Amino acid sequence: MAVRSASRRYPSLRAFVEDYQGMLRIGALTLPPGTIDGPPMAAMKIDLVIPVVGRLGPVDAQLLQHLPDGTVALRVSEWPADVTRGFNAVFAAIDEMKQWFVESGQLQAPSDGRAERQLLAEVERLRARVRALESRPAAAPSASVAPAADGPTVVYDDEGNRVVERGFRLPDVSGLEPALSGTLADRSFRDACMELAIARATGLLTLDLPDGRVRWGFWQKGGPVGWRAEPLVEDEVLGILLYRAGQVNRQQLEQSLNLMEQNGVRQGEALIEMGVVSFAQLVMLLQKQSEFVFQRVVKERVGQWSFHVLEELPERFVTPPLRTPSLLFRALRNSVRDMPAEELATTLRPWLDRYVYFVDGAARIFDEMKLNSEEAGFLKIVGSTSYRLRELFAVSNLSRSATAGMIWSLADLHLVEFRDAEAQERGMERVTRVLEDRKRAVMRGTLFEALDLHWICTAPEVEAAWRKLSPEFAPDSMARWGEANKKLVDDIYGKLRSAYETLKVDSRRRDYRGEIMERMQIEQSAEMLAKKGDMAFMKENHREAFDCFSKALELLPNSAEYRDGYNKARALAKG
Repeated sequence: MAVRSASRRYPSLRAFVEDYQGMLRIGALTLPPGTIDGPPMAAMKIDLVIPVVGRLGPVDAQLLQHLPDGTVALRVSEWPADVTRGFNAVFAAIDEMKQWFVESGQLQAPSDGRAERQLLAEVERLRARVRALESRPAAAPSASVAPAADGPTVVYDDEGNRVVERGFRLPDVSGLEPALSGTLADRSFRDACMELAIARATGLLTLDLPDGRVRWGFWQKGGPVGWRAEPLVEDEVLGILLYRAGQVNRQQLEQSLNLMEQNGVRQGEALIEMGVVSFAQLVMLLQKQSEFVFQRVVKERVGQWSFHVLEELPERFVTPPLRTPSLLFRALRNSVRDMPAEELATTLRPWLDRYVYFVDGAARIFDEMKLNSEEAGFLKIVGSTSYRLRELFAVSNLSRSATAGMIWSLADLHLVEFRDAEAQERGMERVTRVLEDRKRAVMRGTLFEALDLHWICTAPEVEAAWRKLSPEFAPDSMARWGEANKKLVDDIYGKLRSAYETLKVDSRRRDYRGEIMERMQIEQSAEMLAKKGDMAFMKENHREAFDCFSKALELLPNSAEYRDGYNKARALAKG
């Protein structure tokens, strides 16, 4: 069998580690577009070039998928021992550097818990003061509003005194009907988050929680940009979050609280004034704060929610919206790993013979999600061609269990749907893609490869290949491929016929073989086949002996030794 070689080069240790965690550890490998000269073959020899250890391999790999953009997905049945040792050497080097950073004081080793207990005690002492500052009543409805030069809204009371409103200002939605609503006891809120993300909606989320608690979420262009709660939840305040994370110390937190009290500014403004954070860092911190609160909200199981669509938010300064689909997807991917295999299979069983499609708008959501290379490769496969779910398991770049987990997660988020029939346009796209792949194979490969033959083939094998392939692409096959693909089919058929006309004649076939293969390789292959034939004689497997000597004689037709073996095998096989 013909084998093609290629190298997978990793530009950095990080790139290798990410690929190892996502794909290599389960025996999957992808080659970026342009890695291979010519089309990939069923069997490949792959070198891995990794910083620190250099070149590893070659590794035997089998072709799984050749995507339209040129990406090649491969499967490795088992990593050789020397490659495994190379992987281990990379991680040993990483561990050694990590230990050096810890010993040099540039990284903090895991604590014994005492520091955490002390931190919690210090946080508790500051909670009362934070509560007093952050719980100031909002400005009266008659107050006037003016934009602040540094971003946050500045509110003035009737006497012209500056009032700092804590948190986002609440819009008046009392006369509006909610666009969406539901209970936190079911999955309606999670479904709404996906619907809002796809629609890129702006508006106000209201959650009525037990004990009279209320939360508001401020959505812009599909995701939350801020939160507010009554009564105040001190642990969600920016300063406390930074203090608990070790990003500000107690003195800095107290200083920021003093500035808030004295100058009437928000805590983010105070931290910028102190030089603790820059404006860009503040934006990032506010995003982290929004994500922290969102993670809490999705865990709520008691209460009601509603969403009012707005043209714009009252707040002028907002951070970029949180990408909620990415967070929900990652949570589902983690949870499905703990799902019993039979439960997962039972969930997917009704969809096995249905076609898998992305819903409208899903492609944009995928672009915003933090997918690893393994997950992105799977989405390319799903989007490239129409597949039934049953078929996806065979062509997926993931293991069977990981494929099931991906489909379950995407379906749970309503990013894929299942159809009984293949859409006509998708069917035509698939047909065209099949033809284009076949054309690339017949045009770029050898004449043997054009007919799906090994270069050591005989005249009967050439005839059999032609009988199999020619009806598939003959001029009268257009009903199958569609008139729109006539030129593609004609090109393929022309190349197949040209290959057949050359290879069906013994002298032409052997002359062509001599043009593409080294003489030494032909002689060595013939010798190996003859030895295999002799072994078949010893096992009294006369059919195998005949096949081996037929091919040995095909390679070296003037060899008396091989002709004797051929005649002997033919006689015994007939007898």
